[in-house]
Amino acid sequence: MSRKVTPILITDILVYGIIIWFIAFAKFKSIESYEAFRVVVREDGWVEYLTALFLLLGAIVLGSNAIKSMRQNDKKQLLFFTLASLVFIFGAGEEISWGQRIFGIHTSEYFMEHNYQGETNLHNLKIGGVDLNILIFSNLMFIALAFYFIILPLLVWKVKFIRKLVIDFGVPLPRLHHIILLLVTNISVPLLIGMKKESELHELALTGILFLVFLNPAKKVFNIELKKEE
Repeated sequence: MSRKVTPILITDILVYGIIIWFIAFAKFKSIESYEAFRVVVREDGWVEYLTALFLLLGAIVLGSNAIKSMRQNDKKQLLFFTLASLVFIFGAGEEISWGQRIFGIHTSEYFMEHNYQGETNLHNLKIGGVDLNILIFSNLMFIALAFYFIILPLLVWKVKFIRKLVIDFGVPLPRLHHIILLLVTNISVPLLIGMKKESELHELALTGILFLVFLNPAKKVFNIELKKEE
């Protein structure tokens, strides 16, 4: 039985194609040389800009959901989608250092002293010997994503209270194909490439998949409908 071609399906194919193509291209370049690989994942390159674009698109989807929630006077979902949208706007800004290199903005003295890339962003700060990129944007982010993609769906399935919270706040949950692709990319990138700066490919895959999750979240978890009670 053929699947109906819809805008959602086309978007899924396009985003997945972008992720897979850049991982394959990066692998090809890594065989050539490390310098060739670095060109693929360089600052202000396609991978970085696409990551920022997916973050921005995710913010737009979340923001549109916030507007719908406001019109429906749903305060819980309005709160969640507004905060989530702001987080993704922040992420998009951080990814491109808030347009610093694009617009030629000078780095302030504080960021020159504490940011190890000399840029105006928070994720490359090192304060008191603590690397915020490793602490927050790597270690804590890994825990949060493992919870969101694996543990939360299981809790929604098993725990009625958690399921009610997720439904009430409208938290979008990943579909099975979202989870599978995220796991495949996280396993394949280190195995295929295993080079410094490969994290840029992880970020591209993650942000693209999150955008798809927000655009078309799961309506059921293990055959349990995620529908708000009237």
